[in-house]
This record gives sequence, structure tokens and C-alpha cells, in this order.
Amino acid sequence: MQLWPTLLLSIPFLPAGLSNFISPRQVSVDAWVSAEEPIARSSIFRNIGNQGEFAKSAAPGVVIASPSTSSPDYYYQWTRDAALVYKTLLNTYINGNTSMETLLEQYIDHQAGLQRLETRSGGYTSGGLGEPKFYVDGSAFNENWGRPQPDGPALRTIVLAKYANILLDAGRADYVQSRLYDGKLPTESVIKADLEYVSHNWEITNGFDLWEEITGLHFFTMMVQHRALIEGAELADRLNDPGAAEYYRRQAAAIKARLPQFWDAQKGYLVGTLRSSQARSGEDCGTLLGSIHGNGKRGMGIYTPGSDEVLATLQALVDSMKDLYPLNQNPEAPGIAVGRYPSDVYDGVGTSIANPWFICTFTTSEILYSALVEFNDRGNLTVSSISERFFKQFSSSVSAGSTYGPGTSQWTDILGGMKTYADSFIAVAQRHAAVNGSMSEQFGRIDGFMKGARDLTWSYASFLSMRWARNGEVAF
Repeated sequence: MQLWPTLLLSIPFLPAGLSNFISPRQVSVDAWVSAEEPIARSSIFRNIGNQGEFAKSAAPGVVIASPSTSSPDYYYQWTRDAALVYKTLLNTYINGNTSMETLLEQYIDHQAGLQRLETRSGGYTSGGLGEPKFYVDGSAFNENWGRPQPDGPALRTIVLAKYANILLDAGRADYVQSRLYDGKLPTESVIKADLEYVSHNWEITNGFDLWEEITGLHFFTMMVQHRALIEGAELADRLNDPGAAEYYRRQAAAIKARLPQFWDAQKGYLVGTLRSSQARSGEDCGTLLGSIHGNGKRGMGIYTPGSDEVLATLQALVDSMKDLYPLNQNPEAPGIAVGRYPSDVYDGVGTSIANPWFICTFTTSEILYSALVEFNDRGNLTVSSISERFFKQFSSSVSAGSTYGPGTSQWTDILGGMKTYADSFIAVAQRHAAVNGSMSEQFGRIDGFMKGARDLTWSYASFLSMRWARNGEVAF
């Protein structure tokens, strides 16, 4: 097993003077981000079985959610978390780190085994692919939980369809057709099984949201399902399965037609969930995550980070957080700390009063950076009645119906203002991360000290995704 030394050697050294402690309150955002990047990468590897320092008892390729085994116990694997982490790892593979190949194939082998488990969600062809949570050795978790969670198979498809295309380009069609997409029914391949699940189950209203709390139709879930079906159809075409490709495209089109229902014109933002028995105001960090992972670098033509609706939704979420957390009222606060949604009560261990999350604070920043990439690629931005309030905080002279480009003061003010605004969210996370760069799930609403599961793998993955967008290199 020479993989792990290779991975760790690929991590750059910390900048001079920051090798031991980051002193987060004393360095610039630029310096902190540069120092945190190798820490985030190594922290992810520490949480992957069975070579990672904190995941020795996990099966090869398994992503543990956190090393925490009590208060709270997160020493499990989730389909969603694993896919989002492997999306990050695959992006590093695309950028040249070929040592990821062994891990990616371990991930494939393990996920194939999870798909075939009999769980409380069902079996291989009877709903079991919606099972969200498993023990780290790959056995079924059969205790009470919020199930099914239909976002997992879609996210896994997004990751593996991209990898399948890379392998096909490299001449590895045999592996792809035997392990990933065999074009058969019943199928014995991972991606095809997930696509069949997604295409036949996207309309279910008993599925839980990404926070595992409420059932209904969820913006995050439907955004990643839409993308998965489009990219799955493209893979099916490439592998001579045209009937399936046509069916997947029809389902993707149906989802795309349904997504505008999440826009609430009276509230002025995209709500997180429809058809739920549990009332919420609708502002939800999951909506921003849906825009990011439902689009990626290529964009899927709906609710991209730079769209009017997503920018208005971002501002509504941030506004809802300003007075929610006492931390945000501190005159020394560098920006606004962002949590999951305003009525959240999960405190990281139980239910009381919730806290800001690193994931959500980084995601808010990533939306802004990704929007800047969109504007620069397009060469202009247009202000609408939906986005006018958002843009006016950076340039008071903008007006709905106007388009601005390079050479205008509005363009300069907006792009500069959005970059500063995005950096302010990083500065918040920087202030409350540990001096050694470690990050938990949450940080305290009053004192800012880290809370909940320690070394949350998704926190590190969200940092890296944000970091790439900040560099103008949005992840796939």
C-alpha cells in the first residue's frame, strides 16, 4: 500500500511562518486560505478507510463523516457525504493527481456492495438505493433514521459518470462497462443502477432532505437529480444505450419544468422544500448547495450561482442570519456566520438552539465566487427586478433592466464588492477554525468556539470547493 505516502507527499508545505499554527485572527484571508488548503486535503485523507489515521477500522475507500464516536456519534458513512468528498477528490484527479485512482476504484467497489444490501429502505431493485447511512465496515444500519434520502444516488452518479468518461477517454471501456455502466436491465453496474433509481423515484414526496429532518420535494435533491440524469443520458449515449438515454432526458426535462415551483415571488427567494408537513420559512443553505452541485463548472442551464434567483436567495439567507446569532452582532465580527436555516434547533449534539456551520458559511462564499466566474466568462451582467437589491449593495447606481460590462463603474464596483463580500464569509470561518486548521461541523452562536462533530470531512471538502471557485476554477 504505497498510495497514502504518495497522497501526503503531493500536499504542499505550509507557507513560511505558518507551519505550526495559523494564528487565524492575525493573517489575511489570502494567507489563511493558502495555509488551510493542504490541511483540508490531509484532513480528508485522515478520514478515509482503511489507511487514514482516524478511519483504521473502516473498509477501504470508506469516508467516515467524522472521527467523533460520542456526543455526537458520527463514526458512520453517508452516501451523500461520501459522494461530495469523492467529488472533491475527483476534481484533484482531473487537475493531475493520478494517485487518486486507487481510492476512486475502492470507492466504486464499496458503493457497489452498499447498493446490494437489504436495508430498511428496501433491496437493490426495491428502493434500497435510497438508504442514506451505513456502518463503516459496509454493513446495514437498521436503526430508526430519516429514510429514504434520494439525493445520494444522484450525487454518486454525478461523480462516477465524470470518472467513467475520463476512463473511456483513456481506453478503459472494459472496466467502465463491467463496473460502472453495463447498459443492461436488470443491471449489475453502479451508475446504471443509480440512474434507474433516480429516474423512477424523483417525484416521491416521502424522501428526506439533505439535513435528514423533513420529507417533501427538496430543491437540493431535485437539482442534483436533474444534473445526474442529463450526465447519465450522455454516458448512456456514449455506451450505445439510446433507449435509456432518451428516458433519462425526459425525466430530466420534467424535473427542470418543476424546479421553478421553488421560486416564491412573494418572499423573493427559492424555498428549500415543497409539500412538507413541517412549516419552515424557506431560507435554506441547502438551496445554495443545490445550485453549486446541480451545476458545477459546465452549468446545467438552471439556477446557476450567478442567476438572479440564486443571488436573491443567498441574500435572503444571509439577512435571516444577521440577527439570529449573537456572534453576528459582535462589532469585531468580520462578516456574517451562516447556519442551515433560521428555525434550526440542532446544536451539534441534541436539540436546543442551533449554531452556524462551516459548510454553510463556505458555501455562501462559493456561490459569490462562482457567480463572478460566470460574469467574467460572459463578459457582462444584467440586473433584474429580482436581483436589483442584491447588486445595489455594491453599486447604488444600478437599475433593473440594465446590463453592465467592463469599462463601466458599475461593473468594477460590483465585481470588487462581491469579491470583498465573499471574502468576509471566509474571514468568519477563519476566525473560528482551530489554530491548527481543524474544523468541526459547527461553531458556537455566541462565543464562536467549535461545536458538534470534530474534523467533519464535509467541512474540509466544502473549503476546497470554495477555494477552487475563489481561484476562478469552479469544480466540475
